[in-house]
Amino acid sequence: MKKIILTTLAILLALPASALILQGNAEINTQAAREETFNNINYALGPNEFRDYWNDPNYAINYNALKNGSNKVANRQLSLFSDGTYGVRYLNDPYHNYYYDENGILFKVDVLNKPYNVYPHRSVAYNRYGAFKNATYVVSKNEQYLYDINKNLLGHWVENACYDENGNVLMLRKNAE
Repeated sequence: MKKIILTTLAILLALPASALILQGNAEINTQAAREETFNNINYALGPNEFRDYWNDPNYAINYNALKNGSNKVANRQLSLFSDGTYGVRYLNDPYHNYYYDENGILFKVDVLNKPYNVYPHRSVAYNRYGAFKNATYVVSKNEQYLYDINKNLLGHWVENACYDENGNVLMLRKNAE
């Protein structure tokens, strides 16, 4: 009888920990992701590195596709964010993602250390002039950790929602499948 009680107690004590892990669907913890993110990164690039993309060269087509609910156009995939901004990934360039405001003006470029579909990988974001904006550790297709220059957690993407440290939704996105 004592054995059954101890086994039941052990199972019940383990349940809250299991529920907590499963609730967030986290595949790696924040500190491990932070260390990987900032391991040997570039904090600045040349000021004209992304000049060809300062304005979305396909703005009209991309904007209309997103407006009509499409996330794929010819040679690129699109992501729409809840704040009205959007991202463009060119299929022939797996090392960059370009982010534009609702007017097609570049505000951020991700530079990846591995192709976007190889996990895990790191993504360092720069503004249009090559200055550091933030860094992301991409654990999988469904999970990313986003940090500022001081290594503070800005957000944790799980699926298509970005959460702050308290579990509040900061932003949503719709990605190409």
